[in-house]
Amino acid sequence: MRLFLTGPVRRAVLLSCLLVLAACKTEIYSNLPEREANEMMSVLLDGGVEASKAAGKEGYSLQVDASEVQRALEILSANGLPRSARESIGQVFAKSGIVSSPFEERVRYVYALSEEVAQTLQEIDGVLVARVHIVMPEAPALGEVAKPSSAAVFIRTREGYDLEYLTPQIRRLVSNSIEGLTFDAVSVTLVETRPPAAQAARSEAVLRAVLPGVQVHMTSVGMFWTWFGGLAAVALAGIGAAGWLAWERFGKARRPVAQADEAAS
Repeated sequence: MRLFLTGPVRRAVLLSCLLVLAACKTEIYSNLPEREANEMMSVLLDGGVEASKAAGKEGYSLQVDASEVQRALEILSANGLPRSARESIGQVFAKSGIVSSPFEERVRYVYALSEEVAQTLQEIDGVLVARVHIVMPEAPALGEVAKPSSAAVFIRTREGYDLEYLTPQIRRLVSNSIEGLTFDAVSVTLVETRPPAAQAARSEAVLRAVLPGVQVHMTSVGMFWTWFGGLAAVALAGIGAAGWLAWERFGKARRPVAQADEAAS
């Protein structure tokens, strides 16, 4: 026996399904460049979190299951994502029509230079975050001793990447990128990020009973009831449609019998 759903019933069923699907997804980031959205989605999928992206007017948004928001944010943070926007020298020194003082120009120059060098360091495999702090003293007055320039480099690396062997190359790159900076005046600090697995291990898997004989992880309770409620609504809509069709068919089958009884009487 085939079951045909009428227009209103069909729309109710489809609406219930759409509500279930929409309720299970939560947007965690928006207005992302497509390349960064793809990178973040790839990291989440590697970490066991189902993720999807959607195109918007000003970029892409990243969505995950509502029960996976916390774990997704921890994984992205551990991988240095999303990356902070850096300004290039051209952007920092963009003409604004306002005359800047020599001090302001110097501050902007040092900032732009540190951003450019940090961006270069961030291209090294295994580097999540790179920051460069440059100290460039002003030119000494007549008779004063010139203070040497210095730079401090902070690098956060991925789990399992030991970049200690690259420290001399990093110091050489920074010293050669900044005028008046010597190799010995560059310090490098490497910090390995804590793996997402260690963060997830902080809370042991705890099961919670939601129905007699049914247990789910405590982080998935909300998702379970969302799906359960949606499926229950769809099932009720299907039962109602089947009952209405059965009643209609029963009425059609009874109508000829009633007409025959009336004719016989």
